[in-house]
Amino acid sequence: MSTIQFNKIRAIAFDFDGVILDSVSLKADLFIASYPFPLSEQEKSAILAYQAAHGGVGRVKKFEHFERSIFGREPDSKAIAALAKRYSNLLMDQIAFCAELPGARNFLRRFERTLSLHLVSGTSHDDLLKIVGDRDMADFFQTITGSPTGKVEAFTAIARATGYAFEQILAIGDSTTEFAAACEVGMPFVGIVEAGAENPFPAKTPVYNDLATFGAVWPLAD
Repeated sequence: MSTIQFNKIRAIAFDFDGVILDSVSLKADLFIASYPFPLSEQEKSAILAYQAAHGGVGRVKKFEHFERSIFGREPDSKAIAALAKRYSNLLMDQIAFCAELPGARNFLRRFERTLSLHLVSGTSHDDLLKIVGDRDMADFFQTITGSPTGKVEAFTAIARATGYAFEQILAIGDSTTEFAAACEVGMPFVGIVEAGAENPFPAKTPVYNDLATFGAVWPLAD
């Protein structure tokens, strides 16, 4: 996992939030805003901490986790659906104001004709399609996969669809969710960690501040 063999990479699976779009903070805050009652500072801190560590997990699973671990109750399916719907409405109202991260679109343009590019996100699939479509990014990707499909399932589908071995598909993500899934299937991984932020990845994991800095070390084609 420590060295990327650029000449062997034939496809890339990108996470979306924190890799292409500067939306991590917004999404964390929306989990708190989705509750129809005030939360204590301790409850807010617990939600933000879980979101920071599990960015690639879908919102329904997160709300279920919050119900059990923070509020001490078994999740009610109707209540979870209402929270997820409120979250979606808030997200779609505000996501357009999020900037793209440095170098993201240029990186996609650079490799769209030479590599097989795929988007794999914990964002709800329907919301993801609309967000990507509104930003005129859909054509960069051969496949776009959102929640509830898990990362391992999505990575496996990419390998199946492209015919490439897992070691030929690079995963790029900002959370341990993508890292763990990449490790499970044997895909190389690059972490994106904002300058000054705490690095959540194990030692020797290749880490860059954004796709601009990562693109700068990717060798130019002969």
